Amino acid sequence: MKKRLMRAAPIAQLKDDLMHLSTMWPSLNPDDYPYEELREIARKINDLTVESRNAALLRRDFFANASHELKTPVTAIKGSAELLRADVPLEESQQRELLQRIEAEAERLHNLINDIIMINRLESGEPAGEKEPVNLDEIVRACVDELRGKIQQNRLRVDLDLEAVSLLANRKNIYELLGNLIVNAVNYTPPGGRVEMHLRMGAQGVIFSIRNDGEPIPPGHQARMFERFYRLDAGRSKSVGGTGLGLAIVKHAVESHGGTIRLESDERVGVLFTVMLPI
Repeated sequence: MKKRLMRAAPIAQLKDDLMHLSTMWPSLNPDDYPYEELREIARKINDLTVESRNAALLRRDFFANASHELKTPVTAIKGSAELLRADVPLEESQQRELLQRIEAEAERLHNLINDIIMINRLESGEPAGEKEPVNLDEIVRACVDELRGKIQQNRLRVDLDLEAVSLLANRKNIYELLGNLIVNAVNYTPPGGRVEMHLRMGAQGVIFSIRNDGEPIPPGHQARMFERFYRLDAGRSKSVGGTGLGLAIVKHAVESHGGTIRLESDERVGVLFTVMLPI
């Protein structure tokens, strides 16, 4: 009986310490407990506490950034609508310009909301639906066709080297993955530049690479390119209609299929993304 009481006292101490963990102490000190079992529990609680705090910080930063990004197009739409309603004589060309601005900002708002919903689903691990055989080469060609107007407008050369590759995957995730990479490459290729895409079946899975003649990304920024709302050039990103979530969506879509993505960029290569998806 005495031995049981001796062991119960440290457990009561651990329980009391847990009650004060969030209000008084940032973490538990495993050395405060006499038994290895309790010290191990304290270490695991510390790990979970750090993960929980990091998740809370990420959520806070995400909502702060999302609120800022949403506010910009809403403000532009509101301002343009107020000018149209005001008792100020406007030329027909001025009215048309304001309406075009409202349409463009509404489209940007629509894209941003869709991207926020998508990345929230991917990060939460929520399944997107059943997997099915997906022809990746067909999706690549469809994405390029959707951008044909912009490609021709900027006189871009697009070279496709695509094997007929099928993968058991979620179609929506694959479309978001490939579509965002292709849109990113087209948007950041200078007029008259070149975009190259290669798709093949490798020894370990499907390999898709996309390279463009865009301005090289400095080494110090490359690791951050997949962060939510991170922009190397904020002004340029907004001018081409970027939401700041495209590459973050790509990363999560790749990881949801157990794959990997690599970024290489220098004066010789330009900007190169390589995706590997296991069979």
